Amino acid sequence: MASVALLVVVVAGASVGQSALRSSDQSGVLIAGTTDTVTNLDPAGAYDYGSFIAAVGVYQQLMGFPNGAKLQPVLATKCFAVRSNKTWRCNLRRGVTFHDGSAFDSADVKHTFDRVIKINDPSGISSLLGNLKSTKTNGKYAVTFNLKSAQSTWPLILGTSAGFIVPSTYPAGKLQANDQAQIGTGPYELTKYTPGQQAVYEPFDDYWGAQAKNDGVIARYYAKSSTMKLALERGEIDMAFQTFTPTELASLRKAKGLKVYAGNGAVIRYLVLNVERAPTNNIAVRQALAYAFPRQAVATRVYRGDVVPLYSMPPAGLPGHIDAFASRYGRTPNLAKAKATLRAAGLSTPLPIELWWTPTHYGDASADEYAEIKRGLEKNGVFKVTLKSTEWAQYSDALGRQYNAFQLGWFPDYPDVENYVVPFYRSDTFAANGYNSKKMDNLIKASLAAKTEAKRLAIYRQIQRLAAADVPIIPYWQQKMLAAGRSNVRGIPTTLDASFIMRYWKISKS
Repeated sequence: MASVALLVVVVAGASVGQSALRSSDQSGVLIAGTTDTVTNLDPAGAYDYGSFIAAVGVYQQLMGFPNGAKLQPVLATKCFAVRSNKTWRCNLRRGVTFHDGSAFDSADVKHTFDRVIKINDPSGISSLLGNLKSTKTNGKYAVTFNLKSAQSTWPLILGTSAGFIVPSTYPAGKLQANDQAQIGTGPYELTKYTPGQQAVYEPFDDYWGAQAKNDGVIARYYAKSSTMKLALERGEIDMAFQTFTPTELASLRKAKGLKVYAGNGAVIRYLVLNVERAPTNNIAVRQALAYAFPRQAVATRVYRGDVVPLYSMPPAGLPGHIDAFASRYGRTPNLAKAKATLRAAGLSTPLPIELWWTPTHYGDASADEYAEIKRGLEKNGVFKVTLKSTEWAQYSDALGRQYNAFQLGWFPDYPDVENYVVPFYRSDTFAANGYNSKKMDNLIKASLAAKTEAKRLAIYRQIQRLAAADVPIIPYWQQKMLAAGRSNVRGIPTTLDASFIMRYWKISKS
């Protein structure tokens, strides 16, 4: 999931709905803390993780990940290819009701997908539907998706936030404002939302599926992880998810009455290299950076082992992953090779280079992270690094125009190798680094059209080798899904998996 999103605009006092949970200390109400921010609650206007988690219990998709990292039907009963992978049909679940009492049917599905494409929000969420040609209804309880080109993984796209179904009453050409009712089919109704402060969710009595295991959720938003940690220790919140610093996690692991949980996760961090701006327009510079990059030092010295080195954009553990960068450049920094690569290209060392990072968007540890990267790249006089930073609003606005090398992170839209390749290496990459390779585009097109899983994964292994050779991006760590909770909280481990979805409806208090 793209982390290049607009910064949340805080409007004091804005709220959704008139009702709210009466007391935050109700025994069955789960109070959860987060440092994530929310841009838009309307799914057609959000492509950031904070907004996704705020919406995931309210809205639902045709296909999704309600019980783990395995794709399952949700509002559909079945989705299948018709004749070829260019045409997909979904049969819809009957008896589903929106929070406003209206019945869910195929008109809502068509409206949802047409709307995301028409609004084409700057967040980039519509890019997930870039292969969608049209959506047609087949009676009240079936829809057909006609694609521009064959795509065997289309059901995974249906499980992204671009596929959150909204009622036909939502405006076709503009977003539902954050201070308006958010109407979905999920287990929770969002009854109150105060930007930058909290969101209040109550169980939906007419929900078609199993009821939530709690009496509601209050999500509290914190500007600083240190404040959130203190709230957890004092019992002001029951659990916290996203994001503590390594030092805070170490402290929480020792705290009485608290527990830190870790599960399979697929969050990655990477350095984007602009292939059109000097000096990273020179492939020798990009390859030298790959030889010298201090992955292990970042993982151990900064993150204390809570992250592990990553040697390809798809994280280890996903089918199709290979350690492409390790095979080409080695698992540990090779400063002699880095220096030799620069000198062979006629470049003197230490080579001056600017690295950009953003201070708070990816957590308070980013400062230490980039200080360690600078230290590693400057060893043996290979590079002379100048670190520059700015807050997220300005940072994200300047991508592709001002930065030669810059920090980004990624939360998965869906747990598949495809989601770690297509958004980054296709010529229309959101990363705006100028990378444009016909060979890469052809491989990606072939991967989407592959008729067997073995063929598809074989192509993705080719793609990773090409990406390591061209080096438009240097992936450097992946992280497990982490959450902390008080001893009376049950169910947190059941929602920690590679889909990276915090399913609050599965968590209870004793």
